[in-house]
Amino acid sequence: MRRTSMSLLLCFDSLMDTRSVTLTAARLNKSQPAISRDLARLRTLLKDPVFVFISKRLVPTERALALHRQVREALAGLEHALGEGQPFRASELAGVINIGAAAHIELLLAAPLTLALQKEAPGLTVRFQPVHGDFSPDDLDSASMDLAIGLFQGLPLRFPRQVLFEDERVGVLSSSHPLAKRQRFGLQDLQHVKWLAFSHMYGKQTNFDRALQDSGYNMRFSAYVSNFGLAPYFLMETDYATTMPRLIAEKYCRYFDLGLVRLPAELREARMLMVWSERNERDRLSLWLRGMVMQVVNGLLPDRMRPGQE
Repeated sequence: MRRTSMSLLLCFDSLMDTRSVTLTAARLNKSQPAISRDLARLRTLLKDPVFVFISKRLVPTERALALHRQVREALAGLEHALGEGQPFRASELAGVINIGAAAHIELLLAAPLTLALQKEAPGLTVRFQPVHGDFSPDDLDSASMDLAIGLFQGLPLRFPRQVLFEDERVGVLSSSHPLAKRQRFGLQDLQHVKWLAFSHMYGKQTNFDRALQDSGYNMRFSAYVSNFGLAPYFLMETDYATTMPRLIAEKYCRYFDLGLVRLPAELREARMLMVWSERNERDRLSLWLRGMVMQVVNGLLPDRMRPGQE
């Protein structure tokens, strides 16, 4: 402890967040050589490389990963103690809020959440980023994302999360589709439907694969679009179908002539989660942001879908 300093700990914490000497120098208002000298001191102090360069990116060692959790908790506790008694004023916030969002939830939430956040904090810029397919925890552990919202499967337990709502997944197709009059699909029907998916899913095991692996049935995805906002246009002009949570499908139906078909029970579950990093668990900005998300979501949901805690 006598050989370290608050400055060194802040440098280490920022390097773990940004994985960049350049970004850390800008954040701490130091020169890049000064950050490099601090990193050299850390390596000497810990008798460990701390970071190694892989593909021009700083990658932390196992020692750094283990240490950072404790350092982050200590810094967060100190920050909380120093900030106690100081009012939190959203109106004084500035900068960028980064929200990772699955394509479907962005359609539902982006506009009302942006308006709500900027009403409370006019100086904020709200930036939504796509999170599709396999979720990358690095995005939350770095400074690139404040929280993420999506249908995440197999999320590491160390990530705090909250259920925003629970819905059922439905099949969506053009109202002129030959199967549009069907009220529901059975497992045996799935392989006879031409399914549309998001391009990120191509070549990967999906939630559908996992849900159907012991059933003897499968879904064949034979078309992929790069942006799921294209899905309703694609469906209107083809005999394809896709799937999405019912709440979002019903919003699409307000603008497009689409039909909804109930899916087999194995495929219906759609639990929308809000996820954030442990390091932001007690952060007042994060607490405010999560509260605003819950407030907006509650205003959008019917009573039957009020959120609970996981």
